[in-house]
Amino acid sequence: MSRIPAEKIYLEIGFRSPETYGNLKTIELLGIPGERLKNGECVISNKTKNFFDKLIVKEIFRQSRLLPNCNFEYLKIWLYDTEIGNNERGYSVPTIDRGDLEIPSSVPGSKLERIYVLNNELTGQEYQSWRRNAENLFNPLFRKFIAPPELPSLLTEESVANNPLIQLFKPLVEVIDKTNETIDQYAKMKQSLFFNALIIQID
Repeated sequence: MSRIPAEKIYLEIGFRSPETYGNLKTIELLGIPGERLKNGECVISNKTKNFFDKLIVKEIFRQSRLLPNCNFEYLKIWLYDTEIGNNERGYSVPTIDRGDLEIPSSVPGSKLERIYVLNNELTGQEYQSWRRNAENLFNPLFRKFIAPPELPSLLTEESVANNPLIQLFKPLVEVIDKTNETIDQYAKMKQSLFFNALIIQID
């Protein structure tokens, strides 16, 4: 009997700053993978929510409090894969044009390759200040997405399970996986990241 493929659901979730000081109060993330329950309710797992909260949201809130001249109050962030078309994405993202700010990663090994900040149509000194704050606020995100080296395809769990000869390596694979998860509890999620960029709207 053929299995019906699971429906891909992408949701959005809002986060409020837990601190009373600092200008940035709200961050909204869009394109987070979720699931539809039998009762029709769409939910995001706690592990997925905590992953984005720790790697993106808390880092931005923390960094914003270190930038006294940053007056950003609200951010809207889309998870974005630059290598697929909009028809394949499963959710809408803003169109990026030449006027938007592109921040490329300078962090070797980061799965997050670039960040696009939508143009606020500022000019002159206002634009320079806005750009400086955006770069200082978002650049630290790149180092949050450094993933541990992935196993060779020959030693993946699926390959080990399907090949009796390679099963000799199963204890080694388990040790490597446990070590990675001890060092970084989100190691596997970083290795299998489904996006390589962010699109950010600042208000």
